[in-house]
Amino acid sequence: MSEQDLDRNEEATPYKLQKAREKGQVAKSSDAVSVIVFLVALVFLYWRGLDGLRHLFQVDLALIGQLGRSEMGSAGLWFLLQQIVQGGVMMLLPFLLAIMLAAIIANMMQTGPIFSFDPISMDFTRLNPMNGIKKVFSMRSLFDAARICLKLVLLTLVTYLALKSLTSQFFKIAAFSPLQAMTMLVDDVVSIGFKMALMLIILAAVDVIYTQREFAKKMRMSKRDVKDESKNRDGDPRIRSRLRELRREMLKRSLAAAKTKEADVVITNPTHIAVALRYEHGKMDSPLLLAKGAGSLAAAMRKIAARHAIPVVQNRSLARRIFHDVDFDQHIPTHLFADVARIMIWVLAMRKQNQTALRTEV
Repeated sequence: MSEQDLDRNEEATPYKLQKAREKGQVAKSSDAVSVIVFLVALVFLYWRGLDGLRHLFQVDLALIGQLGRSEMGSAGLWFLLQQIVQGGVMMLLPFLLAIMLAAIIANMMQTGPIFSFDPISMDFTRLNPMNGIKKVFSMRSLFDAARICLKLVLLTLVTYLALKSLTSQFFKIAAFSPLQAMTMLVDDVVSIGFKMALMLIILAAVDVIYTQREFAKKMRMSKRDVKDESKNRDGDPRIRSRLRELRREMLKRSLAAAKTKEADVVITNPTHIAVALRYEHGKMDSPLLLAKGAGSLAAAMRKIAARHAIPVVQNRSLARRIFHDVDFDQHIPTHLFADVARIMIWVLAMRKQNQTALRTEV
């Protein structure tokens, strides 16, 4: 194999991308999914965060009030526990559903619907330590490490600047009512979160571009790969050409029975081969081969000739030579003129004699 075949400089074909997709191999950025989930969590917190805190405080007040009652027994404690669990579920369930729906949509936006069990199937090559070492020192691992470090530094800087801008509010919190303090707390957390989300969006955009380019590079093919794929999908070009020839040959043979009824004479082997010839005096330089067949096809041609009163001449050697040397819709070659001419002269004489006899009877 040449070095040119080993160079993967060709873009991946749609067929290879489809096969990779069926195996669950697609370009997907985890950072993009994380950003969308984080944004949905912030929006939900801004929308329902204050109501959630109020509900939590109401549950806490009810718990404290119930615990202060000395006559509460085991039944009362069990009812109180049910109320706490029910309240927590009712508060967290919408949030969890929103997060789950955001994660599904974020993945679908990048890859579309994929149903493949290949990524979770048993693959013992993954246990190979050399493959693990290669992954550790791969470009993707280095990029992930650099991305995590950069993300940590940038998020720390954004959080520090956001908290610094809110420092003046901390000195006024003592004068706020509990409701005002909770409102300010939710607004500040959401404000810091959106600033962090803006930075995460920039990092996620970089990760999406890198992931797509890395996947495209991984899917590249050599010229040999493209040729092999074409052969595997459509077959070898020489085989396809031969199959086309065979199909044309079969089509011609299937039309042989229909063309036999137009012949002037059928020459047989006498049983294994049959050829049907046609000759128009003054219009053709030599007889034309309309049809030929062997075996069951030859028998069918003989039956059609008998049904249409076409003369059948038995000439073993001539039938074989015409069958092997002349193709469909070709004229008889010069080296067969003499033998064919004798038969055609006899056929024409018989036809003329029959026509004369018919006129005499009339």
